[in-house]
Amino acid sequence: DPQKLNELKSYVLSKDLYKNLISRDARVTLILCKLKDGVDKAEVAKKIKKEVEGEKINGKVYYGGLPFQMVDMNKLIIDDLKILTPFVGIVMILILLISFRNLRGVILPSLCVVMSIIWTLGLMSALNIPLTIISNSIPVILTAIGSAYGIHIVNKFREDINILHPKERAKVALSEIALPVFLAGITTIAGFLSFVSGSYLTMIKEFGIFTSIGVFFSLIISLTLIPSILSLLKHERKLGRVLETQGDRKFVVKITKMISRFRHFILIFTVLVVIFGTIGILKISREVSIIEYFKPETNVRATEEMLKRNFGGSLPLYILIKGDVQDPKILNEIKKVEDFLKNLEDVHNPQSIADIIEEMNYVMGEGRKLPETREKIANLMFLIENEEIFSQLVSPDKDEAIIQAMVTYASSNKVSNLVQKIQNYFNSIPDKEIDIKFEQTGMPLIYKHLDDAIIKSQIQSLIFALIFVFLIMILQMKTFLGGLIGIIPISLTIVVAYGFMGYYGIPLDIATVLIASVSLGMGIDYSIHFINRLKVEIKESYSFEEAISKVFETTGTAILINVFSVALGFTVLIFASVIPLQRFGIMILLTMFLSGGATLILLPALILTLKPRFLKKSLKKVELETHVELS
Repeated sequence: DPQKLNELKSYVLSKDLYKNLISRDARVTLILCKLKDGVDKAEVAKKIKKEVEGEKINGKVYYGGLPFQMVDMNKLIIDDLKILTPFVGIVMILILLISFRNLRGVILPSLCVVMSIIWTLGLMSALNIPLTIISNSIPVILTAIGSAYGIHIVNKFREDINILHPKERAKVALSEIALPVFLAGITTIAGFLSFVSGSYLTMIKEFGIFTSIGVFFSLIISLTLIPSILSLLKHERKLGRVLETQGDRKFVVKITKMISRFRHFILIFTVLVVIFGTIGILKISREVSIIEYFKPETNVRATEEMLKRNFGGSLPLYILIKGDVQDPKILNEIKKVEDFLKNLEDVHNPQSIADIIEEMNYVMGEGRKLPETREKIANLMFLIENEEIFSQLVSPDKDEAIIQAMVTYASSNKVSNLVQKIQNYFNSIPDKEIDIKFEQTGMPLIYKHLDDAIIKSQIQSLIFALIFVFLIMILQMKTFLGGLIGIIPISLTIVVAYGFMGYYGIPLDIATVLIASVSLGMGIDYSIHFINRLKVEIKESYSFEEAISKVFETTGTAILINVFSVALGFTVLIFASVIPLQRFGIMILLTMFLSGGATLILLPALILTLKPRFLKKSLKKVELETHVELS
């Protein structure tokens, strides 16, 4: 009967109780499911979706809520793993082929990568550790990082190729390259392990642990298997240093002289960049909503927009009230909290047992108000206590109740402010004779905890990694000043990178919060290799300029190859299906180029300006005019 349907429609739309179930225009309705404790939420979501899709429904069906979001996220993770891992492998092979122009320069670093990935993912599988939105990137990271150690070892073998006996060449190469490669690996491992102590999220801790294990596998393979294989291979045709022609050497000398000539300008420019970057850091926002991790065109985002448009949002907010729910004073306090929530901008349709009792009192002819006696309230509750909605709003002993509402998600900052505003309201309620307590819970509170944890995680993990790396640099340089000089390039990189995030609106999220420690652990490798080689070359040089030119000829080349291989390896994350991994890829790409550039430009400029005594005392002395100036 159309008339009765219209009457029912008018009645339902006039009641606040149904605002969370039916949209204002009566074109959208919700089926709300409450899952039992301990069930596999993702599996339940899959079964629900399968059942619904088996029905012939005349209309569009949306699937919302965290279980459905996690199902979609897991699918994207698997799809990314299938596409990105081979993609980064192809990119890496092309870079190695262009850099070394022979098979051994491609196969050996690639072998190191493949073995470390297989061992790491195999270990995760054996321990039943699932892939997450973060650990999904482990194969890409190991491909980019794992190849770096092999690159330096293969490059060192090429330098020492004039040593005819392969086994002797292996001894000489390892005696010079093993320590810097080992230190580089240890600092990278420290960068990832910093998440174990500094992170609030289990997924980030697991990511830190297993990426560290993967890097350790790469390090061990690079220092054992690759030299063993190289010692058994025949001679390469090309002899001598990596940069062999006179033209190459003149170019390197010219670069060194330019850095020496403009070193003061480089240092002043660096100070200005640090100031500019620091201002940008103050502009960084934070983002913890899983909804914002999906691209706009995905079903998850479409569902969220629909829920926001028709029901005010999809974030459930709950206020737990502890007290005698049958007491009229308690119900009146619950109603006051509801009225407060209704006046908040992003809170929609708050509901509680007080609304139901008020509505029933109206139906009984007592007016739209709460009963004034305990007996009347108890009688009304008795009529509905077997209804499902009653058990969702009131505990069996009637000593606890909840107010439920929906919150519109705008940003992590707004949600945190909302949670704080509600808490401030509770704190402002004066002590009364009645025994009542308020406690907020739900997704907004979880998001606030995550938001706070991101800052805590960032600070703790960065401090841990920074101290560890600084100690490694002091150990390598054997002086405090040397450690300070060595850590300046990567410190500059982190300041610039986070300043970039602030200026370009890239927020701190579960992926970008990893950037500082990851960049510190990986980017310091360049300084370690540069300084280690400088310590070797300075003993055979008459000036800092000559020693730095020799470093550019040898280790400088390996650093450039390393920078491009790692940076371009992470570039594939830009094509990931989830937004945080895209941001992570962009930022690591930026930090690798920055740290490589700072190592090859700022670090020499610092050394040429300061001429530190711990290096200067190793310079060769001029004897009988045999010193040949660079020209």
